[in-house]
Amino acid sequence: MEITLPISSLIAIAIGSVGISVSIFMGILLLSQKDKNHISINILGWLLIFSGLTLLNDILVTSGISYRMKQLYFIPIYYSLSIAPLFYLFVKSKFSYRLNKYDLIHLVIPVIQAVIYFSIGFRSVEFKSMLYDKSTFRIYLQIESFLFPIFLVGYTILALSYLKRKDIKAYFWTADIKRWLTNFSAGMVLVAVMEFCFSLIEYNTSPTFLSSFPFYLVHTFTLSAFVFWISINGFKQYYPLQIFTSKPSQENTVIDENELSEILEKLELLMTKDKVFLNPDLNLELLSKYLEISEKHCSYILRTGMEMNFNQYVNNFRIAAFKERIKEGQNKTFTLTSIAYDCGFNSKSTFNRVFKSTCGVTPSEFVKMN
Repeated sequence: MEITLPISSLIAIAIGSVGISVSIFMGILLLSQKDKNHISINILGWLLIFSGLTLLNDILVTSGISYRMKQLYFIPIYYSLSIAPLFYLFVKSKFSYRLNKYDLIHLVIPVIQAVIYFSIGFRSVEFKSMLYDKSTFRIYLQIESFLFPIFLVGYTILALSYLKRKDIKAYFWTADIKRWLTNFSAGMVLVAVMEFCFSLIEYNTSPTFLSSFPFYLVHTFTLSAFVFWISINGFKQYYPLQIFTSKPSQENTVIDENELSEILEKLELLMTKDKVFLNPDLNLELLSKYLEISEKHCSYILRTGMEMNFNQYVNNFRIAAFKERIKEGQNKTFTLTSIAYDCGFNSKSTFNRVFKSTCGVTPSEFVKMN
């Protein structure tokens, strides 16, 4: 089948295709990280994938491809109402490291939207055409299109409000997370407000001098910019050195990279005072930055001064923190996995494996012993 499209549609397809590819690729990259299935990373990964699929659906509609290929009507790739709630839950999970059952309320409407599209997306073209002719379904589509920008504005403002109320009182590196998420949310609000305004103008039926303006293309470009913005921040999550820019306090020690004892003293302060091991994004590159030495030098310091590698050294502190919380009785309120996440572990399987190899017993056996 030969499909001819106007130049404006081809431009929209070209711009949108880049955003679709980048967001879906980055989402899969985040979800496929070994030993990093922390809930915040998983939420951001799905947010990127759903954003890319929603943009893909928008491109199919605004370019006229779905009009020419009617079997593409209402295929289940439109997850517009899941983007804003997932973003809010992502912001919240970066600080709490666990989500409670009440947070699932935010996913009720997105699940309903997904069920609707899955229930009709694989039906015949005749059925979809018949459904589209029904006034009730047309009303649903209008409500859905208005809810998207409303959700974006509402949830991003809710995220900013949460960040404003959040008391960052613990460690120097947590301020970096708050600063990043605040900028992330501010950019989301900006694009969300633009999307909301364009939707109001696009659905305004009264005749104006703007009636002939192709606002559907502006909508596509705005949505593409929105997806790009999420992808940029997904890249920062994948490379956390883009997020953590602060330096630890120098007040308790004078750093001389040539003296092993002074490096070890600063390293001890980072772990006991600043507790950087609680940061699930901590890696050798970030630790070496805090110590103001190279990664190679940092690895050498750990091998010679501590006789262990980076993972062994950091996990020892995380296991000690886990044991302390068990002795405090936190396991009566929280699951062992959520406590492990709070102590900096990124993966349940990694935590169980490290705990067993270090302590000789499983976490559950340790709890029973105590």
